[in-house]
Amino acid sequence: MFRSLGCSIAVLSLALCLCACSSAPHKQEPANNTQFTATDSAAIKAVVESKKVTRDIDVAHESFIRAQEMELRGEKQLAEVFWQRAYEADPRNRYLAFNVAERLFVHGNDSAALALANEAAKFKGKVTSKQYELLAKLYVRKSVADSARKYFKLALDSAHGQDMTLLYDYSLFLEAVQDTKELVRVYDILLPQVNYIQSLFARQVNLLLEQNKDSAVVELFGKAHYATGDKSLLAKMVQGLSMQKRVAEVRAIADTITGTTEDDEAIINVALLTYGEQEQQAALKFLKKKVYDDGMSVSPVIMYYLGSYEYSSGEKDSAWVHLEKVYTKLGKNPAYAAQACRALSGIAFSNDKKKEAVRYAVLTDSLQPGGDKEFLAMAYGYAENYQKAYVLLDSMLGVWSHWRPMDGIADSTTLELIKLKADRAHRRLQNTYARVLVTEARGIEDDGKADTLKLSYAVELRTKAELFWESMLMADSTDMFVRFTMAMNLERLGRYDDSFRMFEKLLARYGQLQLDWPEVMNYYGYSLIDLNRTPEEVEKGYKLVLKALELDKDVVSDAFLDSKAWGLYRKGQYEEALATMLLIKSKNVTKDYVYWEHLGAIQAALGKKAEATKSYKNLLKLRPRHKAAREFLGKNKK
Repeated sequence: MFRSLGCSIAVLSLALCLCACSSAPHKQEPANNTQFTATDSAAIKAVVESKKVTRDIDVAHESFIRAQEMELRGEKQLAEVFWQRAYEADPRNRYLAFNVAERLFVHGNDSAALALANEAAKFKGKVTSKQYELLAKLYVRKSVADSARKYFKLALDSAHGQDMTLLYDYSLFLEAVQDTKELVRVYDILLPQVNYIQSLFARQVNLLLEQNKDSAVVELFGKAHYATGDKSLLAKMVQGLSMQKRVAEVRAIADTITGTTEDDEAIINVALLTYGEQEQQAALKFLKKKVYDDGMSVSPVIMYYLGSYEYSSGEKDSAWVHLEKVYTKLGKNPAYAAQACRALSGIAFSNDKKKEAVRYAVLTDSLQPGGDKEFLAMAYGYAENYQKAYVLLDSMLGVWSHWRPMDGIADSTTLELIKLKADRAHRRLQNTYARVLVTEARGIEDDGKADTLKLSYAVELRTKAELFWESMLMADSTDMFVRFTMAMNLERLGRYDDSFRMFEKLLARYGQLQLDWPEVMNYYGYSLIDLNRTPEEVEKGYKLVLKALELDKDVVSDAFLDSKAWGLYRKGQYEEALATMLLIKSKNVTKDYVYWEHLGAIQAALGKKAEATKSYKNLLKLRPRHKAAREFLGKNKK
């Protein structure tokens, strides 16, 4: 037991292992004296409550030194005895009181520990985070949440957020009491200290998402990437920035990328997605800067992006080179290789290399998981191999006409989703079939040698296509692209009022992303101009064409320029019309009978007979039965 210090305080029985600490030989105490007893706790509580305190600083200091020596030597039981003696000698010492309270806590004497710690908190001396932490843990033991929270916060502030054990204990408490707001704050302090360990990081992400703090999630990914160097975290941050429409930040991060890991490529891809349909040139400029100026390694995926944007921007020659390399180098990545072959097929068609186009379409079908029969059928149609196209399309329609989901394969919700997906696939196939029909019809109509029988067949083809589109609209009346194709088809069938009403309905929804609005406006505008029913309709058509040119100013379409020139001609502004026609520089212009038709009419209106004669002769090579050309040349024979 403790020696009397000359005060009338009751003798404390605090020893874990009672040992004589004089020069007498050390005696081992029985094992049952190695923990605080109820009597010990009561004695400490009595000291705490006592107002009469006698201090013996020398004894306290000596015992303190001996306690530390015992701890260094591994004599923990003796160390506890000296800590107790030091406290008894100086019971108003904050440090010693909390030290003893800590030992009471460790041995499960929570009541005595709490009483002593609460009293010690009033003593003068250095305040430490460990003292507050002890109080917090004691109140946790007592299930007093408010007090526990108070002392955890004080401990955290006192430790300046640098005590990982404290932070973790506090987080466990916050999880228990479901204080997610404070938990987010604690994890924000703890995560950098544990190098964003995956389990805690994932928990923090979920907490922020639950609290709808999307911006904080993005910033968290950024902090984690900065601390760990993990590029996948940066990729996720970029995805988050993109979802929040923080375009400038996405592009700024992408501008720093020079590697070719999957994460680097993902970041570049997200940055490219921030460029809209009207920003294709800007997207291509960004890619060229990365590859040619910044020295980014040209991986097959980056090469695919480059070739695709070159293709969409009209740079077909360089697109061909890059996309062909993609196909040869991405054999192990069939998705990209298939897309490259699809683009190569399109380029081949634009260069009138139909056999080569079909070859790449066949490759596309072979590379796609499950095949791409629709694209192959479309390619057959563009290559004028209509019989193969229809056989392929009929076989696919036959499958869909008998398709039913298997019973018992999924719950009702999943089954409904499967049906919706199947319906979309069926409508897509119907649209492909209609497009092939219209392609064949257009080929007949554009053939100047087609007789009445063939032209009647073209009407049948367009009428059949109309039935497909009507069926699609019955399934989904919101599909504006189908309405656009129907409006164009009605115009070619000569049902002008029906066509124009549908165009007006489309324009009422201007701005929705489903349509190429410049194309819509040009087609409708040109139709009004070419029909030439009233000056008002011509003027309306001309304004629509100007709007199309304004929207498509990055890459001015030759078709749009032709429409503008024809509008100026109808308005009697022949000089401006000719100047506009001369802006058309397409290599394929000599194969377009409409170009020669318009150029000849404009030249004739200006009295340029020689030039008009040349244009109309070129027109007759393409359309031998063209009425206006034959009349002009008949009147102006030399």
